[in-house]
Amino acid sequence: MGCLSGIVNFILYVVNVVFLIVGILLIVLGSIMLADINRFAGMSEVEHTNTIPICITVIGCLIFVVSFFGCYGLFRQSACMTGAYTSMIFVLFILQLVLTCWVFVNRTAFLNDMRSLVTSLWNTNDSEAFGVLEVTFNCCGNTGYANYGNQTVPGTCCGFANRQTSCSSQIYETKPGCNDKFEEFWYDNMDIIRWSGLGIVLFELLVFIFAGALTNCMRRENAGRQVSA
Repeated sequence: MGCLSGIVNFILYVVNVVFLIVGILLIVLGSIMLADINRFAGMSEVEHTNTIPICITVIGCLIFVVSFFGCYGLFRQSACMTGAYTSMIFVLFILQLVLTCWVFVNRTAFLNDMRSLVTSLWNTNDSEAFGVLEVTFNCCGNTGYANYGNQTVPGTCCGFANRQTSCSSQIYETKPGCNDKFEEFWYDNMDIIRWSGLGIVLFELLVFIFAGALTNCMRRENAGRQVSA
């Protein structure tokens, strides 16, 4: 193997290690998102909002598996396995590109689903579940403390785990509604997902080019050995 192909081989080793880490991170991120959403299981809106975290988790698993095959193919210096790895990288690149475009296009619809999710939870009158939401996101009521009307504002609006704890008006009057806070939380995550996804797409394109070049180099070397023999 020549100097240039040796450098490419080393770069791909490093890239596959990075891919392994990225795959694990995507699996963890998708699992966390699913866990957050499934706390409100049983509500119709969850069926729509599960799509993105499930896709992220699946993509993470694919990245992990493909990078494993890449490392093994490079270790064995097999043109066949490296070629298969190149093909899988291309398929992964297409899937990641489609997912990233989907997230960009459906961002507004997803955020609207998040707002509807909080409103639906508020309308179910499940005070315990909504209390968890208020403590977690440091908010009060659906759109604000005024939603409680003549009722006593619960302690969760002041950050207390016990809703029966007295909550000072000086605290809960400054708290935003959980509707806005929940949307803001997913808005921030959507930006991370979108731009990280775009970066991964470009990264995968470079890996595909390097892997294709290395596969051609291996095939030429194997053909040269057969002619010499």
